[in-house]
Amino acid sequence: MKESKEEQKGKNERREEKEMKNSIKSKRQKGITLIALVITIIVLLILAAVSIATLTGENGILSKANTAGERTKDAEEDERVKLAVATALSDNLGEGLTKTILENAIENEFGEGKKANLEGEENGPWTFKGERKDYKIEATGKIEETAKGSQEETGTVKTVAELYDGINDNNNPEYNENAMHIGDYVNYDAGNWEEGKPAPTSENPFEFGGYIAGQSRNTNATGGDAGTGTYTGWRIWDVSEDKSTVTLISAGCPELYYHQDGTNYAYNSEQILTGEKKTGTLAAGQPSNPRNWNSDYVQGNATSARAMKKSDLDEWYGKYIDSEITDSDKISKFPENTANKLISVVENGMDYWLCSAYDNSDLYCVSLGLRKVAHGNRGGRGVRVLVSLESGVKFIETPAKKDQIDGFEYNNWSIE
Repeated sequence: MKESKEEQKGKNERREEKEMKNSIKSKRQKGITLIALVITIIVLLILAAVSIATLTGENGILSKANTAGERTKDAEEDERVKLAVATALSDNLGEGLTKTILENAIENEFGEGKKANLEGEENGPWTFKGERKDYKIEATGKIEETAKGSQEETGTVKTVAELYDGINDNNNPEYNENAMHIGDYVNYDAGNWEEGKPAPTSENPFEFGGYIAGQSRNTNATGGDAGTGTYTGWRIWDVSEDKSTVTLISAGCPELYYHQDGTNYAYNSEQILTGEKKTGTLAAGQPSNPRNWNSDYVQGNATSARAMKKSDLDEWYGKYIDSEITDSDKISKFPENTANKLISVVENGMDYWLCSAYDNSDLYCVSLGLRKVAHGNRGGRGVRVLVSLESGVKFIETPAKKDQIDGFEYNNWSIE
């Protein structure tokens, strides 16, 4: 029996209605699934952020682990310093410390060459510059620790333009003893020698040396004809006209160079020491490759390093000592230190080359005995190094005082 048209139409409408309901239900299910997926992703992102923060945040696991590691290193160094002091006291049978005994104890505890990190006079107090901290050690064995570069301990940070006040001149009624001056010390650290080299001699000329493995590049070389001056560290040599940059000079002679006598040998030495040469011809068959000073002396805030030349001394002498002097080898003798505080920047208890040729066989040098610029044709003398700091470098505002062997007191600035 055939369905009527009305019945067929009703079936079709019911089928379409069912399909529409199924379609709506399917879309609703897909929508719910998509919302659930988005929510899941958001939750995962939140969990990831929390996990990252837990690991890397200021108080995160990694930060705490790093802090714990740093504190462990600090504690280890503290204990080694205390052990060295205790050993020195024991070696002196409880009679207090002397610099020599303390140096030996420090060498035994920290390694060969580390006694160079101990500063101060024979009877103390002394400052031992560790890798982590600086330690003030009194003759009684008392130790005070200071974190390196601690602004909390030393003051606020300022630029050279804010601190610089010209030369050290106690006779100037407007002299500010707490300002920065030419000749002041700076705690720049050029690092240590990885390998030792003996002082060069006539058997191995055109060479550098005079130090042992582990010895600081901030201290004097030993041996040769250079003497045994006790100046160490770095001093302010020059400040640019706009007061943006500072050039430091090694207080001592970090290494020795042997210049050999021979025709045109001075031009070879000049090229080795400075990378420059006069118009003369280089001596054939002799070394002449320029020394790369940057590789050994550029550390931290430094941008360049080079050997001090006679032209550097001429310019400095005319600028800070006597404006009428443009050629330093024309003066009869450097003024006595008691009369001129700045001369200690030039006189450091050692003979040293000025790394410029006088003629085809002689190099200019500063003579300890003559206390003036001279020239020589052979010998192992010291080399002074000039280091330029990056523009805008900042220093701790309140400086420590440093009394050197010339009897004057200088400010000792810490780089930020």
